[in-house]
This record gives sequence, structure tokens and C-alpha cells, in this order.
Amino acid sequence: MSQSSLHDSIHTDPNSPEVLKQNVHSIALDHVVRIQSLARNCLHGIQSAYQGGNSPAHTTGKYLATLMQALRTLAEFLRQTGVGAYPMPPAPESQSASSVPPTEQQLIDTTAREVQVLYERLKHIQESNTVAVNLLGAADAISRAR
Repeated sequence: MSQSSLHDSIHTDPNSPEVLKQNVHSIALDHVVRIQSLARNCLHGIQSAYQGGNSPAHTTGKYLATLMQALRTLAEFLRQTGVGAYPMPPAPESQSASSVPPTEQQLIDTTAREVQVLYERLKHIQESNTVAVNLLGAADAISRAR
């Protein structure tokens, strides 16, 4: 261990933002690894649910309940720490070409596309509502004219 890294490790403030960030990241990744394992178990349970001697409700039910609880626990942890809205990069040892986190520009582009889709959907709903109101108004005017 070099003199400077020994000095840094001795004098690292356990309450520093960097230590907090590392701890939150580590805990969140531990949750994610557990969820991945539970999801694999759940998938295996679903795949083997109808094999002889297995009850589909029992086989998948216990895995799904555990998986859902783990997801709720992770969501609560992220909410409490305030990092729930930020992308969590994978751990350095698990990075591969397929797990490279998106860039900020990719996140912006994806969000813009999603907002555009939602805007178009809302616009279509409003147009449909306008047509419905006009039809109802016309029907009401016809019934009053009689």
C-alpha cells in the first residue's frame, strides 16, 4: 500500500458524500443482484410449474411473492436515499458491451420520444372527447327541438 493511499484510508471521513455514495451504490447493487436471482428462480418456477408433481400456484406463487417483496424493498431504499430517479451504473466488474449504461444524451432522446408518444396519445383522447361532446350536444339539441 502506498504512503498516500494509506494516508487517505486513515483520514477518510466516514460521513463524507463520497463514502455515502459508495455505500448507497453498493447496497443498491446488492438489492439488484438479489432481485436478479429471485427473478431467475421465478422464471425457473414458471417453466417447471406444470411438470409432474408441481403445483403451478405454489411453485410460482412463493417465488413471485418473494420477488415482489424484494422489489418493494429496493424501491423503498431508493426512495429513502433520494437516488430513485437517477440511473444506477452497473458495478465495474459486471460491465460488458451489453450492460454499458446509457449516456445522458441517450436518456434525453429516450425521454423526448416517450413524452412525444404520451403527448400524441393525450391529443388523440382530447380529440375523441371533443367529438363525443359535439355528438352529445347535437343529440340534445335534436331532442329539444322536437
